[in-house]
Amino acid sequence: MSIWFQITIFGLTGLLIYVGVFYAVPRLNKAGVPLITAFFGALWLPVVLLLPLSLYFFITLEGGTLTFSTVAERFRLGPIARGDWWWIVAAVVVTAVADQLFEPLGKFFARQRAFAPPAYLPAPFNPLRKMTLPPRDFFGVALPGNWKLLLIFVPLHLLAMFSEEMMWRGYLLPLQETLFGSWAWVFNGLLWAWLVHAVLKWHFIGMIPGMLVAPLIAQFTQSTWAAFIVHAVPNSLLWLLLLWGILAKKENNNEIKLTENKLPMNQHKEKKS
Repeated sequence: MSIWFQITIFGLTGLLIYVGVFYAVPRLNKAGVPLITAFFGALWLPVVLLLPLSLYFFITLEGGTLTFSTVAERFRLGPIARGDWWWIVAAVVVTAVADQLFEPLGKFFARQRAFAPPAYLPAPFNPLRKMTLPPRDFFGVALPGNWKLLLIFVPLHLLAMFSEEMMWRGYLLPLQETLFGSWAWVFNGLLWAWLVHAVLKWHFIGMIPGMLVAPLIAQFTQSTWAAFIVHAVPNSLLWLLLLWGILAKKENNNEIKLTENKLPMNQHKEKKS
């Protein structure tokens, strides 16, 4: 597979996401599609398709057979070595810390017209929007007691991240290693950042550490699972945020009614008279 074909895969994925988030989502929402459905559909559908596409390339371009053993070997899905777990933990910490350190820079670029996020985008995705804690809603969907949202959101989020890792680290990174040797992770990470994640244009500098760490740990450990963990664990903080909102108490309608019935003493007297 030529390097230009690889760049095309990165680029088309990023283009579909960008057009979807900036242009399709507002129109779908205006047409009556719930914002949460339109946004995450535009964000995740192009990357979920990477999973079958990576397997298709393996079968058609390399003559691979679709068995657990052959897929695990080609896509580096074997067990993680015990000594590699320390590197994985370190990579997760570096990713999370770097994201926080570069947050002010992301806010700066988000205020610039050329790098601004779409107007509809709420916190925590929009760095210029402040989120109340615990959150009461998520993309217009009420959170308190809404376990159904979490049960749907988490598996779909995991599928999207796994699909990305299967293509970027499982299928393409080994090919890039034959071209760039020990520096393949840099090429892989920059394409992942600036093409696939072009939609996060206000974060184009701040995302670099995290986008480089995942392919680095994948190449160092020769494990796609390692990159998946580094990718998924920092993103799982969003699940905790949703869980916090779900566990938050709902507004007590009985208390509201009770408050409304507590009239000042003079009003009670007027009613009796």
